[in-house]
Amino acid sequence: MTLEGYFYEPRSSHRSLASFNVDGIKYDLIVSEESIKVGVISDLSFSERIGNTPRKVIFKDGSVFETQNNNQIDKVVSDSGNENPISKLLQVIENKWRWALASIAFLILLGYFIISVVLPWAGRELAYLVPNKVNETISSGAMSLLDEQWLGKSELSDDKKNEIRELFADLINKLPNNEFNYKLNFRSMNGTANAFSLPDGQIILTDELIRLSENPKQIIAILLHEIGHSHHRHVMQQVIRSTMISVAISMATSDLSALEDLIVVLPAFLIKSSYSQDAENEADKYMFDQMIRLQINPIYFANIMQKITQDKSNSDSNVLKYFASHPEPSIRVEKALKISDEFFGEI
Repeated sequence: MTLEGYFYEPRSSHRSLASFNVDGIKYDLIVSEESIKVGVISDLSFSERIGNTPRKVIFKDGSVFETQNNNQIDKVVSDSGNENPISKLLQVIENKWRWALASIAFLILLGYFIISVVLPWAGRELAYLVPNKVNETISSGAMSLLDEQWLGKSELSDDKKNEIRELFADLINKLPNNEFNYKLNFRSMNGTANAFSLPDGQIILTDELIRLSENPKQIIAILLHEIGHSHHRHVMQQVIRSTMISVAISMATSDLSALEDLIVVLPAFLIKSSYSQDAENEADKYMFDQMIRLQINPIYFANIMQKITQDKSNSDSNVLKYFASHPEPSIRVEKALKISDEFFGEI
């Protein structure tokens, strides 16, 4: 092996072109075609590698051979058995720092991709694969927690409940592709107007929301919005994203005890109505599509939204309004009125 570089006499800055020849454990330094130093590699010292800076071979008399051939110097040191393990480790780290930074950047991007793309996609896909038994188990546990911590017994009259149940049953019979055994529940909620659906198709209406309505078709609009959430599995999608590991274990092992995390998370999610903007838009679209199909003017949705908004503006009201955490009510009212004008003419 021959390394090209420069030779420096001891304590001198003058340099001469030189060749450093290595043959096994022996070396021969050539300057101006003349061999000026011979010996064994073990008698030499070598400077540590720092990036791609020149390396120095230091002779016993203080003279120096300097070369840019870092890799060859590394091999000479390694073959001679004089390699410093710590220096080797530092060299590896230094040589790989760019790869390390690239790997960190990749992991950050991968994490962002998983959170923003993979989890939403997985939530959508898995939500449609969840067996009915799992939906029922989660919903039953969630309903028990809702009754225990947030909801109270409905104070509506039996006649009013039966009236709305008949309305609900008639609506369900007219809907295409009923994937769930829909059931309507009535509860009170400490002055809170709210409505929400559970993963198995149960829909809860609070007394306060029913009292705000002035027309059965306003209630139909709300019911269709909640059925839209069930149709698109929005509740299960959100829960899956929040508790992906528990869902995976449950589906892989059929162990329903792994669903305890979901049952605990679900009630708070429902009470806060914390759907994504896309989920709310999908539920609204389902509602508008069905209202048009059933020849129910979307203006009834606009009416109940305006009623809710008016009550919300009353600072003395204790009503936490339905849709309060949903997209901007004025935008939804405007959309409902636009669809009403388009399909039903001006009122």
